[in-house]
Amino acid sequence: MKEKHDNEPTAEQAELLDLGDVLGQTRALGAIAGRCSAAQAAMLARLREEKLYKRITPLWDEFCTKYLKMARSEVDRIIHLWHELGPVYFEVSQFTRLSPETFRAIAPTVTDGAIHYNGEAIPLTPENARRVAAVISDMRRALPRPEKTVDAPTIGERITALDHRCTEFIAEFAELSRQDSKSAEWMKFASVLQRAQTELGRIAKQSGIR
Repeated sequence: MKEKHDNEPTAEQAELLDLGDVLGQTRALGAIAGRCSAAQAAMLARLREEKLYKRITPLWDEFCTKYLKMARSEVDRIIHLWHELGPVYFEVSQFTRLSPETFRAIAPTVTDGAIHYNGEAIPLTPENARRVAAVISDMRRALPRPEKTVDAPTIGERITALDHRCTEFIAEFAELSRQDSKSAEWMKFASVLQRAQTELGRIAKQSGIR
């Protein structure tokens, strides 16, 4: 049986040292890269899944904000992307800002450490950073644009629009009411006015408005 020397850390101390090392690397990588790298994402996943943070605080939320200096939602998002898209997504993201949606669309072109475009395999290396970014930009422009959806107006927006139309509606009636009451069109105007009055009265009654 191997003897334990006095200066050797206990299992708990070793785990704390390991956690400190992970924290240090995570912060350093974040500062150098300016955005999350594959190694950083893997470390964040390890911190949460192996519950290493519990050696400092039992609360994952507090650990993220206080020790990682990141919102928990952002950390959880990174870990989710790590599991869903893998390290390649983070590797490619180091060359240019890339949404998960765009990466999913171009993912088949990224294999064996290179991005394949126009019959050429461009290695994902720092030396090729500009070329890779340019290729991704070309691919992004070539992607079909999603159809824009228009949100249905809210009740408040509809009432405001109705108020504007009502003002125009009343002004139009007022103008026509000043026309010659003996003209051939007067009876038609009177009929329309009567109909509007009747219908609006009916709606007011149904709505409980007196």
